Amino acid sequence: MQKLMMNKGYDGGGEKQPSIVNSGSTENGNGFIESIFKNITKNEYFSAGVGIISVGAFVTVANRLNSYIYHAVKKNMFTSLEITINDNAYYWVLEYIVKKGIISRHLSLKTQMLNDKNKKNVFFSFLPSVGNHLLIYDNRFIFIERSREKTMTSDANRSVPFENIKLSTFIWSKNIFSKILMDAKLYIEKKEEGKTLLYKTFGHEWRPFGTPKNKRPVDSVILPEHLSEHIINDIDTFLNSSKWYIEKGIPYRRCYLLHGPPGCGKSSLIAALAGHFDFNICTINVNDVYLTDDRFIHLLATVPPKTILILEDIDFVFPNSNQGNGKVDSPSESSSLSATSTISKSLLESGNIKTLGVSYSGLLNALDGIVATEERIIFMTTNNIERLPSTLIRPGRVDLKIFIPYANSYQYKKMFLRFFPEHEHLAQEFATIFESFHLSMAEIQSFFLFSKHDPDKTIQNARHWVKTYGQKVGAEQG
Repeated sequence: MQKLMMNKGYDGGGEKQPSIVNSGSTENGNGFIESIFKNITKNEYFSAGVGIISVGAFVTVANRLNSYIYHAVKKNMFTSLEITINDNAYYWVLEYIVKKGIISRHLSLKTQMLNDKNKKNVFFSFLPSVGNHLLIYDNRFIFIERSREKTMTSDANRSVPFENIKLSTFIWSKNIFSKILMDAKLYIEKKEEGKTLLYKTFGHEWRPFGTPKNKRPVDSVILPEHLSEHIINDIDTFLNSSKWYIEKGIPYRRCYLLHGPPGCGKSSLIAALAGHFDFNICTINVNDVYLTDDRFIHLLATVPPKTILILEDIDFVFPNSNQGNGKVDSPSESSSLSATSTISKSLLESGNIKTLGVSYSGLLNALDGIVATEERIIFMTTNNIERLPSTLIRPGRVDLKIFIPYANSYQYKKMFLRFFPEHEHLAQEFATIFESFHLSMAEIQSFFLFSKHDPDKTIQNARHWVKTYGQKVGAEQG
């Protein structure tokens, strides 16, 4: 709406002229808006809200920018190496980086208890826990991340979370990974030098079990005369004949069957042979109800190098054997010998049978060398060879059968001289005392544990035993 107004002023002719103005002038409008803005900004709640929104927006933008920069730098300037728990190097690296002085506020504890000289010694090992850690290695930064997933890796008896470790460093230092792995391997080898390592099965893989054991001297296992030398010579010939086996197309494996009464030195002999040839030991329980053919074959195909494989008490695989006559039902005659035999679904569901196990054919295929790897030495042990079927222990599957009997006079005397080497006459007397008995070396050794430093007391204890128990034991042994 326009309004006619008279302004006092003069035009060129000196006459007053009317002028037209807008009632809502720009100047007045700006003042009105400015007044509203001032009133709003004076409101403390509005100011606080704007401040919070501004800070929030800034933080969001900053986080996104930081994330973008981080991933860009990580992608273009860093290189990583991932090692899973299934890899042999996993625990090598964990132990080694702790030795090198990892920078970390969080560690995990591994406790080991060892019996040494009738005392229990406790050893604590500290490993990087789950999370991020820093290692300065060879004047370079190595960023370490140990993670643990919800996915479980399981064995027959337990399940553990799947883990991995990731090593990251600047891309121009990527060659450092090979050096770390090699140094970790050398560190573990030096730590285990002069010792025998025992492996047990864990799921579908082999893992070190317990602490490395001191190598046992061969002469500490007292066997019938010349028996140890015979076995050592046979293994030595085998280990030096790899070229011959390859040329003749024969699986490079050697299988021994140790049989005889319990306590006579079968397991001790294997441990001593492993130490003599600088081998480690893998033991597998063929009677494990969770052990299937596929898992068994996989384990035999992945046995660590320079390792003796032991199949202990293999006679228990054949529960339906006719003891005493040397006959065992064949797989075609007895479904109980085969894990792949038909078992009713109701039995499995009832829990009476937990799982299947190794089949007879699976065991034979493994021994036939279908999955044999290079330089494989296998020992089977049994207290009852008559329980084993002839097809299992025929030539080609078992190369050498070795009977380890009860001790004889030669062994009694050697045992005494091992404890008291300067008492030849007492050693002969000790052997004479027991010459009419069939005792294991484990039983004979027990006499020395009660009189470690007194040879006369040992003779006295031996005579007392014969007087007290000799007649009864002799009657039982016939």
